[in-house]
Amino acid sequence: MKMPWKTKGIVLTAPLTKEVDDVVEFIDKYLAPNGCNLIVMQIRYRYQFKLHPECQGYDPLSYEDVKKLVNVCKKHNIRLVPKMNLHGHQSGLHNTPTDGILHGHGEAIPDFRDGLLRAYPELDEMPNEKAVFYSRSLCMTNPLVKMIVFDLMDELLEVFEANAMHIGCDEVFHIGLCDECKKYSNAELLANWVNALHDHLKEKGAELMMWGDRFLNAEETGFGGYEASNNNTEDAINMVSKDIIVCDWHYEKLTEFPSVDIFAKANLRMFVCPMRVKQNAINFIEYAKKHDKGHIEGLLMTTWFGSGELSRHILYNEEPKWKHTKELSETLRFLFED
Repeated sequence: MKMPWKTKGIVLTAPLTKEVDDVVEFIDKYLAPNGCNLIVMQIRYRYQFKLHPECQGYDPLSYEDVKKLVNVCKKHNIRLVPKMNLHGHQSGLHNTPTDGILHGHGEAIPDFRDGLLRAYPELDEMPNEKAVFYSRSLCMTNPLVKMIVFDLMDELLEVFEANAMHIGCDEVFHIGLCDECKKYSNAELLANWVNALHDHLKEKGAELMMWGDRFLNAEETGFGGYEASNNNTEDAINMVSKDIIVCDWHYEKLTEFPSVDIFAKANLRMFVCPMRVKQNAINFIEYAKKHDKGHIEGLLMTTWFGSGELSRHILYNEEPKWKHTKELSETLRFLFED
């Protein structure tokens, strides 16, 4: 599909360590030849951190693993951006078969804390809750959280040789609950957190990317409580730095995407981020084309399952395990193969 924008990107989950070579080959033999020039890689805590090894997640990538990914991207002038979830999505359930990806769930149940909260449970917005809805959140006013997060960010920036980081911040359902956080509005909490991470990255010569759903009002946009906020964070859009890059994700069957106009009005750059359903992606892209005020940087397709499986299915037509792999692969081919 022809795109009018300069960036053609994709979000890939960090491969399992045994699948790094598969993903390297996928980048080399498929993504690069089809014009991909941005890969946002969902790391979470799946890296062998040296400064904070206690925060390592499931099956962490080694320094050598990451350099394989860095080198193939450098070979093709692909911008490689590490992604950490640095607000919500701090827990969940492993996919089946286990792929190292923590997914949300639809009811309050005991869950697995990811690397940071497993090491420092006191940084949880609800540390004493044994069961939570969907996923846990960081307490953004705890004085320890920035000290550790900045260290983790710095280490990923260095090993990925990156000039940007994606900080996640999507689907935040637990915010403003502890006594200290209650001193601020939820919009102030979010904006203060984003600006702190932005300022730290800027000192390192790196840009900040993040999901845009918490800047949107669920009722006013009609997007609902996942693709937009129903806990009063949307006013943060007027408080954050204007040089962040917003990743605007929408996956459902829609014909109107007011977020595109909201981000244009706020003078924020953005990526268009569809997922697996081809027609839904087309609807989003066509709306974005018509409503682009010069603020759209490009396409950033999302995937959200094992990148090794995706790589082998695309390259070798290996029979996939996930029920949506074939549909997502067809949409990927449609969007990337001109």
